[in-house]
Amino acid sequence: MLEFIAKRLLWGVFVLLGVTLVTFFLMYVVPGDPVLNMIGQRADQETIERLRKEFNLDKPWYTQYFLYMGKILKGDLGRSYMTKQEVSEAIKEFFPNTVKLALFSMVIATLLGVIVGVVSATNQYSIWDNLAISFTLIGVSTPVFVVGLILIYVFAMKLHWLPPSGIGDGSLRYLILPAITLGTRAAAYIARMTRSSMLEVVRQDYIRTARSKGLSERIVIYKHALKNALIPIVTIIGLDLGSYLVGSVLTESIFGWPGIGRYMMQAITMRDFPVIQGMVLFTAMIFVLANLVVDITYGFIDPRIRYDKSD
Repeated sequence: MLEFIAKRLLWGVFVLLGVTLVTFFLMYVVPGDPVLNMIGQRADQETIERLRKEFNLDKPWYTQYFLYMGKILKGDLGRSYMTKQEVSEAIKEFFPNTVKLALFSMVIATLLGVIVGVVSATNQYSIWDNLAISFTLIGVSTPVFVVGLILIYVFAMKLHWLPPSGIGDGSLRYLILPAITLGTRAAAYIARMTRSSMLEVVRQDYIRTARSKGLSERIVIYKHALKNALIPIVTIIGLDLGSYLVGSVLTESIFGWPGIGRYMMQAITMRDFPVIQGMVLFTAMIFVLANLVVDITYGFIDPRIRYDKSD
């Protein structure tokens, strides 16, 4: 197990190195000048040249890249051109809000998705199965911004039950609408995967054996069938959680949620290169760790999975 983790972390380093290289090159060739965005189009040429030299923008892209990597190795993710705030400080400020939203969304998505998927699989071709299939179809096909706007209109504008946007005092009522919006699509995918995986498992011989022994249907389904159907479900949950932890731009923008997704979108709009590069590197690291955690979780779910030298 330790050897497997070490190999994955080593590959993760190469992945992060590739991410920094590709991101830096794309930032170099993308249209727009961050200096002009910072000081405006009417600034004099002397000021423009001075700022370009100050931020090393007058140097070739590969020189800029090596200077940037030198800072990264020292733990310096750079400083925003626009706000002068350190990128690492911005991560500390906004990432906890994203984590809160991501975890709450995944709890909703996992509970709803697994329950709907199990009910659908155990009542195949019934009205419950048809309702579950309809839910997954609507959940997968409806854009996030549509779900968000509908929830705001119904529960904030009409019923006045919940606030329409912002984080307020950080209480749960500000979190409910964005979490449901973010978790709806994930719940639909989890429900589909749970149904498919459960239908495959419940036809296995050991499930028929368990039923023939007189075990209750609840024990057969939740202790034996669901446990063995979890691996593809865990994969979806892990990857979705990883994507939520790197920020959900649409959801955070719609609800004015101060997370890293919204922060990164603002940086892209303003061509704030240090912020974009630092945030892309940070989000890539989150994905690498999320994939590693998912792989390790497989071994706990299914003891037959081993990460030894023969793998």
